Amino acid sequence: MSALSVVSAFSNAAVPYLAGKIVDTIKTPSVYYFILAWFIIRAAGSAMDWRSVLMRNEIEGLLESEYLTHGHGKLLVLPMSFHKTHKMGEIANRISRASNWLTNIVGNVIINLLPQFLSIVFALCFAFYIKPVLAVVLLFGVAAYSVVMVRTAPKIADMSLAMHKAYNIAYGDAYDAVLNVQSVKQATAEKYEQKKLYKNFVAKAYKVWFSMEKLWGKLDFSQKALVVLVQLVVFILSVTFIQKGEMTIGQLVMFNGYAAMFFGPFVILGNNWRTIQNGAVALERAEQILSLPEEKYFPENAVVLRSIKGEVEFKNVSFYYSKKQGNILNNISFKAELGQKIALVGESGVGKSTLIDLMSGYFWAQGGKIFIDGHNLKNLDLKFLRYNIAVVPQDIILFNDTIKNNIKYGSFGASDTKILEAAKFAHADEFIEAFPKKYEQMVGERGIKLSMGQKQRVALARAFLRNPRILILDEPTSALDAKSEKYIQESLLELMRGRTTFIIAHRLSTVREADKIIVLEKGIIAETGSHDELMKKPDGIYRKLYEMQVGLV
Repeated sequence: MSALSVVSAFSNAAVPYLAGKIVDTIKTPSVYYFILAWFIIRAAGSAMDWRSVLMRNEIEGLLESEYLTHGHGKLLVLPMSFHKTHKMGEIANRISRASNWLTNIVGNVIINLLPQFLSIVFALCFAFYIKPVLAVVLLFGVAAYSVVMVRTAPKIADMSLAMHKAYNIAYGDAYDAVLNVQSVKQATAEKYEQKKLYKNFVAKAYKVWFSMEKLWGKLDFSQKALVVLVQLVVFILSVTFIQKGEMTIGQLVMFNGYAAMFFGPFVILGNNWRTIQNGAVALERAEQILSLPEEKYFPENAVVLRSIKGEVEFKNVSFYYSKKQGNILNNISFKAELGQKIALVGESGVGKSTLIDLMSGYFWAQGGKIFIDGHNLKNLDLKFLRYNIAVVPQDIILFNDTIKNNIKYGSFGASDTKILEAAKFAHADEFIEAFPKKYEQMVGERGIKLSMGQKQRVALARAFLRNPRILILDEPTSALDAKSEKYIQESLLELMRGRTTFIIAHRLSTVREADKIIVLEKGIIAETGSHDELMKKPDGIYRKLYEMQVGLV
């Protein structure tokens, strides 16, 4: 790229000089040599410019692809605490905007402008060789031009930051609305969301953008007026020198070309200054995310396990998301033996899901310890641990891919035979075979083309295929009809056999067969025991909840 830049810069600087020579020698035979030289220089410069454009496009495309890959890849390795506290629409927009501005800066400013500024160096040499006084005038003009730009830059930078913040909020809310479009339609809240979009994009973000554009307009006018003034001075001085016989008309042509060449890159830089300012802000905001520490999967002095049996123990575990909100869990202690079925019961918000997240290492308890097979969770390889845990959540989210790829997600090397077996265990093969493309059927974004029951059976098939040591069930049969639920319950009993299973229970009729039921209330274990043991407590929390659900009270 450097060789191309030098050749292109020299050819650009030589063109005004040769044009002036053509004017001065127009009545002599030597004019044809200058015309030929002018043609060769222009042709060489055009060829170099063409090659530079190809290289610029290649660099821009590669840079954008790598930045997006790095940025979104970084989001995947950030801890769950980050994802729980940030809007992903806003974060994804930060990375996308940063990649766009980065390619603009590299392509339009660095790659395009550097050769032009190199041309100025050559042009300056020609200018001082021809008429030093006029060259000094050009330098003073460039200095004044730069001062105007630098003085205005801080105000524009502040406005640019405010604009990016406003647009990030707007895109975050827009992403949420589109992502939850079914809830929006169910609540007939289309008008409400449209008003919010107008408020965010037009009433707020647009106003900041337009204020910034007005400032850019003032800067642009001031700089152009300065350029015209400098060119006027150069013309007046040139005419004076020609009248005195100290300059030729050809040299006037040369200086007119060099004046345009001098200010051309600065005019472009002025126009691209907003690219630099906006890009700097966008990159800074993206870097706030990209510089965050990644989730630590493999701690120092980690205990390397060849296998996991499935014994889980909590010892005096306390946890909070933020100190202001207070503890979600307080001094939680229990032990799940190998192969036991543990049911977690309690009203919404008592910490059932949080307890499961702690077990998977998505969050770290502020107090107490968690042990897996007698080893402190903090000393284990988290990837290996999570590979041995399968989760069937109540709210199933599938990828916009085929049914087969969704079933084998996380078990990427599974054979088609194993996938079919898992689907049969989950009674998913019945509806899959009814699709035109069967296992190659696309499920749509977030699995929107499947019913809730179908999505849950796909999730169950994924768990069967995973063959985990620890199984987590978040009411997996809640969206199934009675017939399907009967089949799934039979399959679940087979899946749970020999594995430690945690059941987050909302319908208490599903936990009667659990070996141990843990009742959570206000962040503590209020009761523990089997169904029969807990039902013997006249004023027990579990008994009251159970009787209320089955209609005994």
